[in-house]
Amino acid sequence: MIASPAFATTAGLLAVLAVAACIRILLWQRRAPRAERSAPWRLGLLLLAQPAWAVLLLLAVHPPRLPPAAGAMSVLTAGATADDLPDGPAGRVVALPESGDTGGHAGSTMTAPATVARMPDLATALRLYPETRALHVFGDGLEQRDLDALPRTTLRFVPSVARPGLGDLVVPTSPVAGDMLRLQGHALALPGGRVEMLDPAGVRVDAASLADDGMFGLDAPTFVEGPATFTLRLLDAEGEVVEEAGLPVWLASPARPRVRLLAGAANAESRFLRRWATDAGLPVAAHVALGAGLGLGEGPAVPSRADLDRTDALIVDLRAWQALGAGGRATVLAAVEAGLGLVVRMDGPGVPAGLSDAMFRIEAAQGTQPWPWTLPAAPDADVLRARLGPGSEDAPFDPEQARAALPPLSLRDLRVSGHAAVPLDAGDVSTAMAPLGWWRGRGAGRVLLWRPQDTHRLVLLGRPDLHADLWRTAVGTIARSQPTRPPRIQAPAFEDERVAICGLGDEASVEAPDGRVSPLPIERRQGAGDACAGFWPHGPGWHAVMERGEVVGRWFVHPSDALPGVRAGLRRARTAAVACDGATCVEAPAGGEMHAPSPRGPAWPWWLGWLALSGVLWWLERSRLGRPAVSPSG
Repeated sequence: MIASPAFATTAGLLAVLAVAACIRILLWQRRAPRAERSAPWRLGLLLLAQPAWAVLLLLAVHPPRLPPAAGAMSVLTAGATADDLPDGPAGRVVALPESGDTGGHAGSTMTAPATVARMPDLATALRLYPETRALHVFGDGLEQRDLDALPRTTLRFVPSVARPGLGDLVVPTSPVAGDMLRLQGHALALPGGRVEMLDPAGVRVDAASLADDGMFGLDAPTFVEGPATFTLRLLDAEGEVVEEAGLPVWLASPARPRVRLLAGAANAESRFLRRWATDAGLPVAAHVALGAGLGLGEGPAVPSRADLDRTDALIVDLRAWQALGAGGRATVLAAVEAGLGLVVRMDGPGVPAGLSDAMFRIEAAQGTQPWPWTLPAAPDADVLRARLGPGSEDAPFDPEQARAALPPLSLRDLRVSGHAAVPLDAGDVSTAMAPLGWWRGRGAGRVLLWRPQDTHRLVLLGRPDLHADLWRTAVGTIARSQPTRPPRIQAPAFEDERVAICGLGDEASVEAPDGRVSPLPIERRQGAGDACAGFWPHGPGWHAVMERGEVVGRWFVHPSDALPGVRAGLRRARTAAVACDGATCVEAPAGGEMHAPSPRGPAWPWWLGWLALSGVLWWLERSRLGRPAVSPSG
């Protein structure tokens, strides 16, 4: 254990004050006339009183901790082995129900001695042995039921040695069909290992090498709404499968913003943009000006306010924006104030009229800049085929072309500054000329200036997935906000373990796989405006969150024996957090020890001692004791 930052700061400050006080006394003693100097005993007493005053004040602010209390109890949890039992453990030794399950951990199987008492939970053990004042926890840590019953006492935690395999997993709570399913995790004790992700058809859609710390990230394309089970596979340095875990996810229906395109002239960029919107299933209306007052497509060249109110994202090029005229631009900006999203494609020189102000200053140059791409390491051919498709007879899938480096594209030479300007991140595409544009909030809507000039070349180069990612980012950033949001559900979830559900409305309930509906007790957090609830699923399978009889979210509850490494990691993290609550703990490696210190003692005796010393010191510094007497004439 190390000193807390607050203790170290206070001790350092008081040490400086004590040294400064001693220096002041010595300087006064040196500069005072010989007749006024203090006697040696008085000088020594004053010098000794300064550090004593500082130490008493430090102990009053940070009272010393009490010695470890008697009545220790050793608790064996899941993953505990016979080797974890110390020689002659202090106090009683009890084993919780999970202690017989090592979960595949390294070490011998737990064979508790006859002196170990089996307990159904920690609360029962504490009721049977009320004299317990300290707990020593061995294994993976305490279950949530035991953490809830944990008293305020000294807790020492000795985590078990983690087995090779999956240790942590972050799964999106509300994945949407059509988006990339992004998965993050942490593997334990697998140096040089790899991780693979398989789609529901068993096709490998992504693979990556584990980082030095075991972290990894994987992406998988999704297509069809509804339940889908992906597979995560961990391999060691020799390529042998260490662990394979199923990851059921429910792919929600994607938001389909209504898109309207206005182009000042027919060009490839507008054509492929419309094709992307159509292929993505977005309701799209397009109008292309042909000159001489003629146009092609749906709707007028200058949309009315009613048309704009039925639109979620309006995409216009610079020529079409200028052609709207002052009245048309005013109508569009009024619709933006009401929630419309506006994308202005900066495909020509000049500053778009009506969009630049002190908070969003636009500086446009005449030309363009090269847009060099730096993509992540190219995946193998199987992964690319799964993402791009097999192709057709006329244009079959070519892995070499798909992995080829992309030539530089073009970005409009544009700069936007001001407090309202927000750069648009390129997402997974790292570019030397990022950002792709700047957006700002305007009323209830948003306005985006889009810099790329020739994104359609990505489709021609055989990478329509990158073209779709770019425009999905642009439209998703500015489109009119949806009226409802799915609840946030804790994942992964396990049976008989509490699941936190937030972002709920009134009259929320959960429907279990057997059709049983349980109302959720809503708890509103003070000042946060967020409604949360806790739910204990009693069986595995798909569960649904309902509000007023309508399903608003789904999540999968894993069986209690699924993902053993992840469950062990959760227990270790929760127990370590409780052991280190309110104290600075040294983060120990697996098999090490983490503990919270014993409670601090009372502070009032140290305050009384400090006050008494301060009073005596004040009197001594002002008295003539130990100093030459002053004659009446002097």
